Amino acid sequence: PPSRSLLRRESMAKGVKVRFNDDATVSIELHIIVDNGVNLTAVSRSIMSEVRYIVERITGVKVKNVDVWTVSISL
Repeated sequence: PPSRSLLRRESMAKGVKVRFNDDATVSIELHIIVDNGVNLTAVSRSIMSEVRYIVERITGVKVKNVDVWTVSISL
């Protein structure tokens, strides 16, 4: 399981980077931890789709891209 330090409130935003682009869009970079045996492609595609949809719907800002990086696999 992920270390407890990753689950603290102050750590929650460490794996998220948002960049505002010159064309009034945003680019989002997410760093995730997944369980061993998870289909990384399926999980990444799902996260990208959901984040894009929710950010655009709630903020009205166009999302240029969402990049998902796997930083660790829990065994």
